[in-house]
Formats: sequence, structure tokens, C-alpha cells
Amino acid sequence: MTKTTEAKWRRLIAAQSKSGMTVREFAVAEGIAAATLYWWRSKLRRDGCDDTKLVPVEVVERRADINNAALGGFELQVDDAMTLRVPTGFDEAELQRLLRALRC
Repeated sequence: MTKTTEAKWRRLIAAQSKSGMTVREFAVAEGIAAATLYWWRSKLRRDGCDDTKLVPVEVVERRADINNAALGGFELQVDDAMTLRVPTGFDEAELQRLLRALRC
């Protein structure tokens, strides 16, 4: 499976969810098999990639500390015990992989 394929099905699943149509209605409208759409939705949920779940996010002022000032980037506070410091020029695919692992 390629990331392009996964991204395509994520987009389709999100579009179906927002459309107000059933999976079958959406599949007919898009010219795809409903069973395939169901399969991808199930697979992404099993892999911990359910984009329909929302998590609370709070935007706070960036703290100026020596490490972050030198690196640039941003901090992502996951919870009270975990903060990720993400430098400028980070590898987006690696960050996505890390966040998927943390969701499990």
C-alpha cells in the first residue's frame, strides 16, 4: 500500500462522512465499490488512523527557551506528561508515524 493510496481513501472517507450520504449512496455517486470503501474505513480504524476522532487542542503562547529558540519549530503538548518538540524542517511522515503510534 502506498501513502498516496492511503491518502486517497482517507479523503474519500472524510468526504463521505461530510456528505450526509450513506456509504452506498456515496460509493455510487463516486463510481467506487461500497465494499471497498467499507474495507478502507475499517482498515484505517484498525491501524489507529481514524480521522473521525477529535482531540482537544489548546493554542498557547510559545515559550522562549534556549533549545527551542536555537532550533525553531514548535512544541506539541500531548498531555500533562508528554510534550513533543518538533524542530523546523522536520520529516512530516515520521511525525505522522509517531502520532499514530502514540494513539494506540
